[in-house]
Amino acid sequence: MQLLIEAGNTYVKVALLTKDEQIEQIGKYPSQKLELVLQPLLEGDIERIVFASVGPVEVDNTIQRIAQLASIPVIQVKTAREDFGVTNAYKEYQYLGIDRWLTLVAIHQHFKQPTVIVDIGTALTFDVMSETGQHLGGWIVPGYQLMMKSVLENTTKVFSDRDHSESLVFADNTADGLKNGCRAALVGLIEFGLKQAEQEIGESPAVILCGGGVRHLPKAWCNDFYHRSELVLEGLALYAKQR
Repeated sequence: MQLLIEAGNTYVKVALLTKDEQIEQIGKYPSQKLELVLQPLLEGDIERIVFASVGPVEVDNTIQRIAQLASIPVIQVKTAREDFGVTNAYKEYQYLGIDRWLTLVAIHQHFKQPTVIVDIGTALTFDVMSETGQHLGGWIVPGYQLMMKSVLENTTKVFSDRDHSESLVFADNTADGLKNGCRAALVGLIEFGLKQAEQEIGESPAVILCGGGVRHLPKAWCNDFYHRSELVLEGLALYAKQR
């Protein structure tokens, strides 16, 4: 078996790629607990560690060190100019986040058509890809929680109180005004981006939503879109199988 690790700024996701090439989720853990999580796992039948990281270098170093102590080969997957039929839009290709790259790679294996991938976490990333796997670029904006935090920490008379409701309507109070305004900003960006993508591609793309922040979008509005999860781990699994 191979161990797959997706390392973020705060959390790491850990999964197994079994001998029959299935992904088995193990869990999501705070980055500072990574060593406690990995040590018992490496006592099992692990042949290799395959990981990708957008987190601090200390997390990368921890994975490398633990693998070395356990005498287990380790591969850190990094963004490529071209791989698995996907061509990177960035001239300096290495600066496209590895999470976005692996998501593009994973999606291209399943959708042989133009796609827009909207991944909402701490940030919202919006990426466009042609039917042939050509990445056409994208956007990065703050996610819902980051928008909220920015306003709340930089104003004195704007406040919020609780999680938002499902409806996205004009608010008659400050708290709902902030929450629905941030949500509307995400919806507006996506709708504008879809129009831009359709003009560039010449047809309506398939839209894939992923990431925990999708819950902040109105459910009824999302019904026409595909919903996927763990795309970064799917991309890692492709590298584990074929590299």
